[in-house]
Amino acid sequence: MSPTSTAMGPRRLLDAIGEALDGEREPKLALYVHVPFCSSKCHFCDWVTDIPVSRLRSTGEERSPYVKALCDQIRFYGPQLTRLGYRPEVMYWGGGTPTRLTGAEMTAVHRALDEAFDLSGLRQWSVETTPNDLDPATLDVMRGLGVSRVSVGVQSLNPYQLRKAGRAHSREQALAALPMLRRAGIDEFNVDLISSFPGEARESFEETLRTVLTLDPPHVSVYPYRATPRTVMAMQLDRALTEAQDRHSMIDAYELAMDVLGEAGYHEYCHGYWVREARHEDQDGNYKYDLAGDKIGFGSGAESIIGHHLLWNENSKYAQYLLAPRDFTHAHRFTTDEPDRLTAPIGGALMTREGVDYARFRRLTGLDFADVRATPYVTRWFDLLERCGGRFVETGHSLRLERSSIHRAYITHLAHTMAHGLAPERA
Repeated sequence: MSPTSTAMGPRRLLDAIGEALDGEREPKLALYVHVPFCSSKCHFCDWVTDIPVSRLRSTGEERSPYVKALCDQIRFYGPQLTRLGYRPEVMYWGGGTPTRLTGAEMTAVHRALDEAFDLSGLRQWSVETTPNDLDPATLDVMRGLGVSRVSVGVQSLNPYQLRKAGRAHSREQALAALPMLRRAGIDEFNVDLISSFPGEARESFEETLRTVLTLDPPHVSVYPYRATPRTVMAMQLDRALTEAQDRHSMIDAYELAMDVLGEAGYHEYCHGYWVREARHEDQDGNYKYDLAGDKIGFGSGAESIIGHHLLWNENSKYAQYLLAPRDFTHAHRFTTDEPDRLTAPIGGALMTREGVDYARFRRLTGLDFADVRATPYVTRWFDLLERCGGRFVETGHSLRLERSSIHRAYITHLAHTMAHGLAPERA
């Protein structure tokens, strides 16, 4: 079987991870738990394209086979990875919407994690949610389990835009969510916003941003809209039922966010991530984009980068995951023959303060960055970034984009890829 096989069994995979460690003591690890359920199928979300609405909105008994499979996967891999020396530093529950789980389901998954790993070294445990899936009882359970940070998908406060985006929550629910978190004793939280929705006026986005800031969130994320193929919004754009923002409008909206957030005392520590104080930074995001170490993802749709391998489960293979949760749909060892599999770690690192650290890149992937950079695929990608306005700064140990050029290069590149389908960006 080739090292890029898509059918690597659990035992062989664990052997390969052990070989990649090469005697390293206490290697770093991030935990990701994927919860593939939501209350609605948002029109911009690329994760839900392959998921039937009936499964996405599963409740009660319909969800129990998934929770059981998830716990089985955790209990199998956790002790094996612990034996290899891994100790988790950060944990993130994403989706989907993890808070769709009941308190009992959350507790069962956490119990499996706590039994399988040494969680005593966790610096941060984040959970994603939406305003309509928050209530005091759920927050009490989360707080009792040890959740330290919550990321709230607000996206917009414009009622028309929320309906257009397929969101299940209202403006009123979004505005009530943040005080609810504080009353529950969760002071670390993030508000997700999307700029440049198709057809949205600049004034609408500004009103959302300024209103959110009146609630004094410790962290704000601003993501320029990306038209991903087969999402409802992308199909509406293809059919000219709505109109995409042009590159200049997208840059203008993001620079508006930069100005408003800067005036309010926030600084951007990674493209799109804003805080006033460093202690409020997303530690999982820092870990991932800084190439700090390996990550194991549990659940259908989860991705992992561990032992020089990229692993993931396809959303469309949900039934297969329930039957064989210890298997990954795909398991690829990183090679320079398939540089496109490295676009997420490279693209993410380029959005950070430090850029691609060569030593960390080699530890994570098993490859020399110089060899990857020399491939035609990455050469074309970096040439495109420079044509989009990116200015590279290289030292003896790293490559980064000049900070003042990141947002224009990223958005111009994003607009180009939406129009031409060429090259990657941060996942």
